[in-house]
Amino acid sequence: MLLTSLWMLKTWQPKDEVPGWYSAAFCSGLLITSFAASNLMSYVIELTPMYWFKQLAFYAAFPLLSFVLLALSFKLDWPKEAWGRILLGVCGIYWLCQQTQNLNYLLVASALISSFAIARILLNKASGICIKQANLALSIAVFSSLILALHSVSSNINANTVAQDLAAEWPIELALGLLLAAINRTFVLRLKAQSTV
Repeated sequence: MLLTSLWMLKTWQPKDEVPGWYSAAFCSGLLITSFAASNLMSYVIELTPMYWFKQLAFYAAFPLLSFVLLALSFKLDWPKEAWGRILLGVCGIYWLCQQTQNLNYLLVASALISSFAIARILLNKASGICIKQANLALSIAVFSSLILALHSVSSNINANTVAQDLAAEWPIELALGLLLAAINRTFVLRLKAQSTV
């Protein structure tokens, strides 16, 4: 997650001449980098990773990226200010899910929405994107969604022990790291396809 989020920070810097979604992608990358770096540093020095870094990375950054993908798939071009308001809305959704103890469902919904939007962006014949690269990014996104769904099922009190064992084998951080890589690759492929048109 750290490497991909650093890649996002370098690639999607919000400048005056770029579309507004760059700022949302940059903000998400910043939130995920904060969590991944603090988590990595806890292995080197005695540091307890901050609770809010994880909450913001998991439940604000990934849903915000889902909205970015949806906007790109439906060809909506919103300014930077609109993305700030969308982030506030995402924080409101996070708060509701936290109060109702349904945060796992928020992650699964974000992953499924992201997978749908990736398919819509990359598998469009008019996009001019290489079908092999599109299928690879989509496969990684779907695989990540399955891992997140498995974690959601295994967190249930009455969960099957098989689901719990499988969830232990596939950490949630791995799923989110793969999903982040698929999302960032989708952004890059779309940008390359637009520059060749």
